[in-house]
Amino acid sequence: MKELEISGRRYDIYTVTGKVNEAGKNMETKVHGGGGGGYSYRGTGGTAPVTITSTTVVHDQIFLTDDSGTEHAFQLQDFNVACRETNLISVIWAIKKGKKLGPYIVVVNHSTRKSFYNDKELKKIFRFNIWYFLGGGFLLGLVLGRSITGGIFGLLFGLLMWAVTWNGPKLREFKEEASLPPAVLA
Repeated sequence: MKELEISGRRYDIYTVTGKVNEAGKNMETKVHGGGGGGYSYRGTGGTAPVTITSTTVVHDQIFLTDDSGTEHAFQLQDFNVACRETNLISVIWAIKKGKKLGPYIVVVNHSTRKSFYNDKELKKIFRFNIWYFLGGGFLLGLVLGRSITGGIFGLLFGLLMWAVTWNGPKLREFKEEASLPPAVLA
């Protein structure tokens, strides 16, 4: 286990490395639709357009055996890991200090030298703490605007700044380290 401190938050980073015993994959397609309908009155009326969208979620199930002979089972979502039996794989996940569970964030196939990332969760981890931006924006708005209205505009400005900033250099550094050989990860 390694510890990572990012943007004022601490995470324990766990890694299991082992040979693939078995790997399975399935896909789930979710279809969403809405709209339609309409009205008519005395020969006039209108209709609303129908919109249909779909999303596909990839589910990977991987069984690994580590160096000590312990078998581990991982059920991953939206990684789309390319692996086969005997490939050497590392699965990495992060648990925020004080919590018991955390998301899988990286899968590294050392045999093929290919890494698969959960970018959605990594962006959550490597984004700056929103409260710093909201608090700072509100105080700045109060001071500069000399009113609650100024504070509210400052709050909105802080929210905008939080939305466009994140800790990209640290994320790139983390991804490079995660792709290292398994002896370095352990």
